[in-house]
Amino acid sequence: MRIVVVGAGAMGSLVAARLAQAGELVTLFGRPSPHLEAIQRDGLTLVEMDGARQSVPLNATSDADAAGGAELVIVLVKAWATAEAIAPLREAIPREARVLTLQNGLGNAAALRATLRRPDGARPAVLLGVTTQAANRGTPGEVIHTGAGITAIGRRRAGPDSHLTAIARTLSAAGVPTVAVDDIHRWVWRKLAVNAAINPLTALAGVPNRDISSDRDLRAAAAALAREVTAVALANGINLDAQDIVAAVNDVARATGTNRSSMLHDLEAGSRTEIDAINGAVVTEGARVHVPVPLNHAVTALIRARERLSDTYQEEMASRTDD
Repeated sequence: MRIVVVGAGAMGSLVAARLAQAGELVTLFGRPSPHLEAIQRDGLTLVEMDGARQSVPLNATSDADAAGGAELVIVLVKAWATAEAIAPLREAIPREARVLTLQNGLGNAAALRATLRRPDGARPAVLLGVTTQAANRGTPGEVIHTGAGITAIGRRRAGPDSHLTAIARTLSAAGVPTVAVDDIHRWVWRKLAVNAAINPLTALAGVPNRDISSDRDLRAAAAALAREVTAVALANGINLDAQDIVAAVNDVARATGTNRSSMLHDLEAGSRTEIDAINGAVVTEGARVHVPVPLNHAVTALIRARERLSDTYQEEMASRTDD
């Protein structure tokens, strides 16, 4: 299968490396960066969870023509960068390709559909997915696998078909255990609830994930955030159990104990976070279905305020306005 992974961050690098190790024809597409240049020059250094290191030869590029002939495009950029990242590939991605989002939060699939639609109305099929795999970027050209997990993929309105099953089989064979499901929206909301509980609290408190389960106050705040997300999901017809979700939050916090959430990394780097696609999306959906979510509203406001204090963030937003 010819595959293009969009996004040379931690998760994009990890998934591309696994596919390359399995012998798939994979290309990592990303913006020009020292990380991408290091991969082009020396290959990708993959650090396994046990500390073992290996060099993975990997085709990496910023050339949009790389998507020509792709059968599968996997999108793993930050949620707020979805449209910007996929737009250069619109004309190159074949109409018959499948585009799979494994990003955090809500709204990514809709952004992909809108951006990929050509003037004649045609576009590739967009598939939904979530993953509990975890990775961090190290030095340029290095990615560290920090957490194993399951990946679920599905279609917006129907159950798995032969294409979805083949994609799940390909990812699983590459060491990314994947299931094709007929209730992908429940998986998406479950992951959203876990992210909404863990990410903003670890970012605001400046602590690793394990503190969400071990600190009494953070554990209570995380549970309250998760219950709000569950209430919004139920109002949207998504069958989630609040007790189960709260337990999942604590399980994930313990399992990824020493990890520092991506939102914490972003705040420390002065970068834009995914708050709008996670807790901000809960606020938007809560208003739409008339479910109050005051705690999600509060952490969204606090993270946005922290973002605005960053000089790097201000420079980035100014450059986008100038464009």
